[in-house]
Amino acid sequence: MSLEGIKHYPVMLNEVINYLSDQKNIIDCTFGGGGYSKKILEKFPNSKVTGIDRDKRVIKIAEKLNKKFPKRFRFQNIKFSEINSIKDFQNNDYFILDLGVSNFQLRDSERSFSFNSDKKLDMGMGLNLRNAYDLINQGSMEYLKNIFKFFGEEKFSSKIAKKIVNLREKENIVNSQDLSNIINNIKFKKGKTNPSTKSFQALRMIVNEEISEIFKVLKYIIENCKVNAVIIVVSFHSLEDKLVKKIFNFYGKNLPVSRYIPTVNKYINTPIKILTKKPIVASKNEIKENPSSRSAKLRVIKKINNSNKDLKRADLNMERYFNLEENYV
Repeated sequence: MSLEGIKHYPVMLNEVINYLSDQKNIIDCTFGGGGYSKKILEKFPNSKVTGIDRDKRVIKIAEKLNKKFPKRFRFQNIKFSEINSIKDFQNNDYFILDLGVSNFQLRDSERSFSFNSDKKLDMGMGLNLRNAYDLINQGSMEYLKNIFKFFGEEKFSSKIAKKIVNLREKENIVNSQDLSNIINNIKFKKGKTNPSTKSFQALRMIVNEEISEIFKVLKYIIENCKVNAVIIVVSFHSLEDKLVKKIFNFYGKNLPVSRYIPTVNKYINTPIKILTKKPIVASKNEIKENPSSRSAKLRVIKKINNSNKDLKRADLNMERYFNLEENYV
């Protein structure tokens, strides 16, 4: 599928740009349609951008940007959890992560994110070892129920899982249309949201190991980036935002200190300072132009101190979600 002609909306672009400045090195960790990278290169003529993305289908977009800014832009086709492979990682001043699914992927029938796709179930964003077809046709009833319940916050998770298992005993569930029809026969449509939305979202997150990816990339950046580097994250799913918030609070929470220590030393034991006490949300105008931005939340932190704080998964109290990703099928 050609990406030409598909409109791309970089969410909260102005809000992200406001945290940047010129003469800096920036990593766009989720390049996608190139919206952030293109704007940064145009607005800051003395800055350099490295774009990374797991989706090989955006390489053509990256090549066009490289031709326009040959000395200031480069691209690597990697998952953002592999950011440690960037040789000059320590030289970067800003890290931007947009955790949403791009319009290109949603509208690509080959990926089967769409409820109407007649292609074989996939839902991979790129560089995947997993796919939704195997998950749906091999996963146990209990496993399917749990991913719909915990990753999709789906009230009908048990009924949906049971129906899937019963039907696949006769024949495999092949495409998005088949799966969506199963869910829609259990859930009646209320409002504009498709009844399959939550279940499809859960499948996508499992197939792409999204929780583990976020954990790995933020842990690595925070623990290895240089002091004064800024990390900007835009999340769209409540579970993603919960994870980002927990990670930021782990590194940004002060260790117990004496009340006699001067205020100037408030952050002495923390590697980061949280710059957004509350997440920034999209403006009414942006939501009107791009409805998918309505659930977006932007959080920003700054590295202020090299610390020996070492984040472990257990520190986040979200092991249930990590285990569901690991115990695939």
